[in-house]
Amino acid sequence: MLLTVEQAADRLGTSVRFIRRLRTEGRIPVIKLGKHIRIDSNDLDTYINASRQEAWNQQTLQHRRPA
Repeated sequence: MLLTVEQAADRLGTSVRFIRRLRTEGRIPVIKLGKHIRIDSNDLDTYINASRQEAWNQQTLQHRRPA
């Protein structure tokens, strides 16, 4: 499904400006239809998954603490 910049911003809970910056920096692919910009929802999902950081658990913290 193709999303407008506004729809992509709503989906991420960010501003339109942030989505445009992602596009300018080449961090998210876009589709240009004439003068209109669209973002494939699959590409947005890929960006979200690539930005994912695992939660820290107590065991991980113990291994990182200096002795």
